[in-house]
Amino acid sequence: MAQEDGRAEFSPASTQKTLLAICAQVGLDSADASLMRLGENAVYLLPRESIVVRIARSMHSIDDVCKEMRVARWLEMEEYPAVRAADVAGTADSPLVVDEHPVSFWKQIKTTPGVPTSADLGQLLRRLHDLKIPDWLRLPPFDPFAKVERRLLSAPQIVDDGEIRFLSSLYERLRADFVALEFRFPFGPVHGDAHHGNLLYAETGEVVILDFEAFCFGPREWDLSLSASYRYGFDWIDDAEYAGFVAAYGFDVSRWAGFPVLRQIRELGMTTWLMQLVETDRRIEEEFSQRISDLTTGDIPRRWRPF
Repeated sequence: MAQEDGRAEFSPASTQKTLLAICAQVGLDSADASLMRLGENAVYLLPRESIVVRIARSMHSIDDVCKEMRVARWLEMEEYPAVRAADVAGTADSPLVVDEHPVSFWKQIKTTPGVPTSADLGQLLRRLHDLKIPDWLRLPPFDPFAKVERRLLSAPQIVDDGEIRFLSSLYERLRADFVALEFRFPFGPVHGDAHHGNLLYAETGEVVILDFEAFCFGPREWDLSLSASYRYGFDWIDDAEYAGFVAAYGFDVSRWAGFPVLRQIRELGMTTWLMQLVETDRRIEEEFSQRISDLTTGDIPRRWRPF
């Protein structure tokens, strides 16, 4: 199914059709399937199979999906607490492609009540950043703008041209600011999207991390910048939570001179990510307008809601 401008639709309805085709092809039971998240991927839980299915938005993501599966294999070899890829129809090392969507399968993490803390996140990042990367892993180099330009070029029709021009101008300025940064740490393995929403308490008692879509070889400060942004950019966590994160990791990135640039790059990415979904929900359309307003005025903390 396609929209009038030729872009493929990526919605709960369209991805459910794709899910049914996937399950029929590989012999999985799709009864009681539920949509967990819709963004760069449509993420479905198959409760009768204890499998999570990730359907990527387009073939633009094929390299990222292959990388995610390599990262999962590496972290399993390292006995690092993370989500594991599921071998469904021989897909443990490479995705299926269905209706021009790369598809990967993951073992469901059975959870126990409790909310992972900022200290848990700091500990996991410290451990991750200390791992040695094997040659075969072939991590891509860090590029915080990798998807921003494509999102701007394929923005939904509902988005105003003036908003696109504003975001494009911000994108160009931040690219120049980023090139001028001097990082404190040597480059290494970077999760790329390390926040509380990507942590789960497993039944085993471990806190595990998931979502390797943004995994790369790059500046460790990038992983630290998200929690600092949650504290000082959005006020989504309090001083005590952020102090726990800093103590667990051993470095406060908010005191580094380059942090404001990374925070603004994060904000641009979060806004263009949400922009993809403005036609799906009135609340998202309103939130996108709020984000544009705050980016325009520079008001801190941002008055943003997490999605």
